[in-house]
Amino acid sequence: MGRKDRRNFKKGGGGSGRRSNNNRNWVSIEKENAAWESFYKEQNIPPVEEFEEFKKSCQSDLPLTFRITGSKKHAIQIREAMEKDYIPTLKDIVWDGEPVDPPKPLAFYPDNLGWEIKVGKQVIRKNKAFGRMQRFLVVETDVGNISRQEAVSMIPPLLLDVQPYHTVLDMCAAPGSKTAQLVEAIHGNPEVPRPSGFVVANDSDYKRSHMLIHQVKRLNSPNLVVTNHDAQFYPKIKTGAGDYLKFDRVLCDVPCSGDGTMRKNVNVWKDWTIGNALGLHATQVNIMQRGVQLLKPGGRIVYSTCSLNPIENEAVVAEVLRLNKGNLQLVDAKDELPGLIAYKGVSTWKVQGKDKEWKQPGDEGMANSLFPPTEEEASNFNLDRCIRVYPHQQDTGGFFISVFEKKDNNNNNTEKKRAPEGESSEQRPEKVPKSTEQQAATTAATEKKDKLPRDALEEPFKFLAPDHPTLKECWDFYGISEGFPRDSLLVRNATGEPVRTIYYVAPELRPILQENESRLKFVHSGIKMFAQQKNDGNCKWRVQSEGLHLLYPYASPKRVVRMGKVDSLRELCVNTFPKLEDVQKIDEELYSQVKELDEGCCFLEVPFSEVDGDIVVYPMWRGRSSLNIMLPKQDTQELLHRVFKIENVKGEAKPQSESSVAPESAKESETATPATEEPKQPEESDAPTDEVKNEEE
Repeated sequence: MGRKDRRNFKKGGGGSGRRSNNNRNWVSIEKENAAWESFYKEQNIPPVEEFEEFKKSCQSDLPLTFRITGSKKHAIQIREAMEKDYIPTLKDIVWDGEPVDPPKPLAFYPDNLGWEIKVGKQVIRKNKAFGRMQRFLVVETDVGNISRQEAVSMIPPLLLDVQPYHTVLDMCAAPGSKTAQLVEAIHGNPEVPRPSGFVVANDSDYKRSHMLIHQVKRLNSPNLVVTNHDAQFYPKIKTGAGDYLKFDRVLCDVPCSGDGTMRKNVNVWKDWTIGNALGLHATQVNIMQRGVQLLKPGGRIVYSTCSLNPIENEAVVAEVLRLNKGNLQLVDAKDELPGLIAYKGVSTWKVQGKDKEWKQPGDEGMANSLFPPTEEEASNFNLDRCIRVYPHQQDTGGFFISVFEKKDNNNNNTEKKRAPEGESSEQRPEKVPKSTEQQAATTAATEKKDKLPRDALEEPFKFLAPDHPTLKECWDFYGISEGFPRDSLLVRNATGEPVRTIYYVAPELRPILQENESRLKFVHSGIKMFAQQKNDGNCKWRVQSEGLHLLYPYASPKRVVRMGKVDSLRELCVNTFPKLEDVQKIDEELYSQVKELDEGCCFLEVPFSEVDGDIVVYPMWRGRSSLNIMLPKQDTQELLHRVFKIENVKGEAKPQSESSVAPESAKESETATPATEEPKQPEESDAPTDEVKNEEE
């Protein structure tokens, strides 16, 4: 699994294939590797008549690609805003005598929510229209409405076909772009505002698991758990019913040599050796086999790499099919993405050793699982159902994807071979000879699974009783009805008492967190529902924007006010902490309601569309003599930019006419807010002043 491209929209264009020395001396990395070229030509990957085009594509920079994220309704609103206000201005542009392609949707991504931009840095920096587009992308990325992601990386989650009721395991999840797609799929049906499915996202690297949290937090999903374990030995998860959890969907986007990423990771050109793939083969088989064991009969599992080497791809697929003896089958899933251009998987390949000699089955030091299947096996395995994406086909990176379904029958005994704690080695494939360094790494991984890290339980998940005095204060103040799942709120501290923040998780995750506290290292779960407010008020716990969309449907009208006109929202965003007498001048209807409210947090309804009844809800603080919309700075800026056309290109604000595109309803929102809620600083002492920090930190 390749590392995430850490560049952002602010830096424009693709990679340059250079490295800097003191920001002055530039050394070009030669995009040539004779061993790589010889290996793939010998494999006929891709077909020999296409190799030069393939190589030329590998030597070129990748286009900038991104997804529009969040719930489907909101994502379509962002797309429509972009298509209406920005894309038309990017057509028919000529730069240095050459036409510049406007942004276009990815052919295979549903609903035109995946896009690519093929322009250089100079165009973005100096062309006003592209500069304006860049600013839009930056603003929407800051609030999580847009996520930069390589095009081929978007494919595996799409083929996993996740539904709102599915339990999903992402075994090697960091840095999190694919996990985000899985979470979005859980929340993909607007008719299911509170889905029963959830995603368990795991990564073996503790630091990368926190990178994962940063990526998925913007989705504000209570249906997510992040864990930190070696995927080869992922523990069984107890459920509240006393049995062990089997997943409906499993994603194995495994660690790989990454030679499909050489368009963005130019170091691959100089570092590529056949030993990289040989050293990872056994680990890849182990991870995939453990994923199969954790998969529910009838479930679907996707195995993917950003490598084109059959040793890491079809060889792994064949070995896993071999180990499962007919209980697992490949699915021909290519037609599920009609716009995707790709090659079929291969059933024959050659195996090269570290000495660069071509090997045969039985040669010393070469595991049998590295070699192609027998003719009889090949006819049963159907490796042609695997998907190979080559860079020259649709101007992407290289990628391999295979989709499996686990047969629903009674003779599946793969799990019986495994000890209860997942410590038996019987689930491992035939051993591949390893170097001393690889054996040491395996030993370290085994020790890691035997004993959790020292800090694993420093931040426990402590659930609050539904009638806890603090929660009762919140239920009464906001008038929350009995239908809200009151037993799903928790704190992250050893005392189990609310201190600064109260979190909420989906009810389905409560038994997972409670029953597996000593078995799993939980890194993250839950969204912030309430934060303590230092200022006086009838309730010192204010609603957080992360959990607002879940709580609002159950709130009493006594803490709900409605804005009379959309333009009033712009005034409240631009003019912070207006006095109540100023609010009366802005919106008489709103003033007549808030003047009757007690001091404290309330729900502000904004009627963005009177035609279809599109109501958006924001948290608002009613002070002694002022109001404040409690949104982070990035969210406020995004509202002003997209909805009210107050743009800021090169530092100059330019108000424009009001757009008909509105943000999504809070009831369906998956839009991100930063981890720290930071209201604007007040001009009077009665308004919120504290900065609420995440207790996980």
